[in-house]
Amino acid sequence: MNNKRDGARMLSFGLAVFAIFATQMKHPIGQLFSALSGMLCLYWGIAYRKIGS
Repeated sequence: MNNKRDGARMLSFGLAVFAIFATQMKHPIGQLFSALSGMLCLYWGIAYRKIGS
């Protein structure tokens, strides 16, 4: 990620994917992908905060 716009775009995409899979929590695959996308969003969120510093 070279700039804040790319970081924001990646974070918003990750949050959208998380929201989609979070609606499918009754299915084991939905739980798995929800957890994976949630962890990815946390990672991208931390990386996004470091871009501005």
